[in-house]
Amino acid sequence: MKICDAHVHLGKSGPWQPYINPTIYVDELLRLFDKYDVEKAVVFPNPNVCDKYPEMNNYIAESVKKYPKRLIGFGRIDPRRDDAIKELNRIKNRLGLTGLKLHPFVECFRPDHPFFAKFFKQVNKLELPVLFHSGDGFSSPGLILKIAKKYPKLPIILAHLREPAVSALKECENIYVETSGTLPDFIELSADIDEDRILFGSDVPYYRYLVQIAIVESAEISQKTKRKIFYDNFQKMFNQRKAK
Repeated sequence: MKICDAHVHLGKSGPWQPYINPTIYVDELLRLFDKYDVEKAVVFPNPNVCDKYPEMNNYIAESVKKYPKRLIGFGRIDPRRDDAIKELNRIKNRLGLTGLKLHPFVECFRPDHPFFAKFFKQVNKLELPVLFHSGDGFSSPGLILKIAKKYPKLPIILAHLREPAVSALKECENIYVETSGTLPDFIELSADIDEDRILFGSDVPYYRYLVQIAIVESAEISQKTKRKIFYDNFQKMFNQRKAK
């Protein structure tokens, strides 16, 4: 079954992982895609520190330009920085990237804090879909849900599908979920809510394709639903945006 992947890191990583180096460059990544029949993927920078994200956003844009049929580029920003809105505008208007990756845990920000209101207002104005790392603390789906409700036309993807993300999917129609690091049970629960808002994600190079594919394959859902998760829902989301 062909795959489209909604969660892939690309480029140089900052020194935030003591035991692994998740740096991966585009040619190596495409070899992985070919091995596992990945037709297209959303790619965005690895975690970096200080002012490295603009440089990495440039690399994402260069890679997308080189391989437009295989890659969809999302920029990455630390929204605490004074130049965050300027970089948002550059991501969309100069680099031509499609969306935004935010990691409230790594970048240490609470999405619903009033300090970030102008930032998310501009994200919505630019119509940049956002993939959030979701989990505990500042990455809680309950906090991200507040942004989704404030901007109901803004697509928001919750990475790492777990029980709180299932609840958010049920509560808000512009919430999507992504499967990296999940369990089959949560895929089944999400499919009962809306099988059209589940996207396959690998979180490569942090996770392995064999494992992430097997998680979806082992879910007790129909082959039609699995095709939607692996391929159709991704195509629908990003083809619609391309047509705008």
